[in-house]
This record gives sequence, C-alpha cells and structure tokens, in this order.
Amino acid sequence: MKLANSWPEEAPTPIPSGQLYDEYEEYDEVDESKDGCGGVEWWKYVLNKSRTSNKMLHELARDVRGIEKRRGKPLTVAQYKAICDKWADASRPYLRKGHDCFTEFLSKLSSVTMPKGETLGTAFGRAKRRQPPSKVLFLSNKELQLLASLCRELQEMAGNLPIMLHQASVAKLFALSQQTISEWIRALKTLQVLRLAEPAVKNARAARYYFIE
Repeated sequence: MKLANSWPEEAPTPIPSGQLYDEYEEYDEVDESKDGCGGVEWWKYVLNKSRTSNKMLHELARDVRGIEKRRGKPLTVAQYKAICDKWADASRPYLRKGHDCFTEFLSKLSSVTMPKGETLGTAFGRAKRRQPPSKVLFLSNKELQLLASLCRELQEMAGNLPIMLHQASVAKLFALSQQTISEWIRALKTLQVLRLAEPAVKNARAARYYFIE
C-alpha cells in the first residue's frame, strides 16, 4: 500500500488569525473612505431650504461623532474637510455668501454630546444594567442611584465635554415630576457627583454638567 503517495508533500503554512484580521480591517477602511469621508453619509444633511444650516450642520456633526464612536477612533482633519466641502458645495444655493462652513463645522464637532445612534433611552438602558457609582451606593433611594448611573453613561458618551440634562426628558424616563428630578440633580451636586459646567438658558438650552467619578 502506498498511502504516503496521497499525502501532500508540504502542509500549507497557517495564517495567523491576527494577520487575517488586520488584512480584512485594512480592506474595510479602504472601502469606507474611498470618497475621503470615512463612510459618513454627508448627503443626508444637504440643505434644501434657507435658514436651516445651523441645524443640519449640527446633525452632520452628530453623524460624524457616531461613526467615530463605532470605529473606536476619530476621523482625520483631512476627512473632516472633505466631508464639509462636499456638504457645502451641495448646499451652496442655501448658504450665505462667504459663510465659513468649515470653522462652524469644527465648532459643532466640539459641542456634540449625543452622537448619532446614541439616545437618552439607550444610555438609560445601560445605566440599569451597571452598578451605581461608588459615591451613591450608601443611598437608600435606588432611583437616585440610577440617575447617577445615567449621568455616568452620558459622560462616557460625551467624552471630555459636559453632559446636558434636560429635566423634562429625564423626568419622562423615570415617570416622575420635573421638580423631583431637579431636586435629585441638586442632591448629586451636593454629593459631588455632578459639577455645573454651564447654567441653563431659559427657553434656549438645558444646563450642562460634568459627572465626577
């Protein structure tokens, strides 16, 4: 019997799994950035009427931050410029003449607190599954502990930026009154769980805070 004749002369060289992963990862990056925009669908935010650039540019910035969060790394400044240039060219009929879109876009990127794909509800769901911050573990009020956990989730989403606590929205999540949420926020400030970053502006924006671990 000549079984050996059916054996391969040389075993194929195994490919390390890490090498294979890196190769696929490289192809993915090439595909998603072939237009220089890192996979951002900027055309969704092109203006179709005047006086909407502030809102749409903010939504575009949220989309970029959402992409970056999923990638686990930021886009490059060159990609920011490519995204903004394409958006501005397509939106030109509705933009003010001489408007510096890129500077405004960079400013919007720095103020995003809720990346696209992230919502207060998703943060609330994650907060329920985690142990409350150490500073509030002694409290008997479990819902106040949950609010502290929610603030931690929001801060992780916002990075180094302050978090926005819209009391009416938070009250709706907890099925409580806005007055109760306001009292709880003051309690968390006393416990040094929250630090005021920017006070609320009546009929304009909610207060912003930093969560302190």
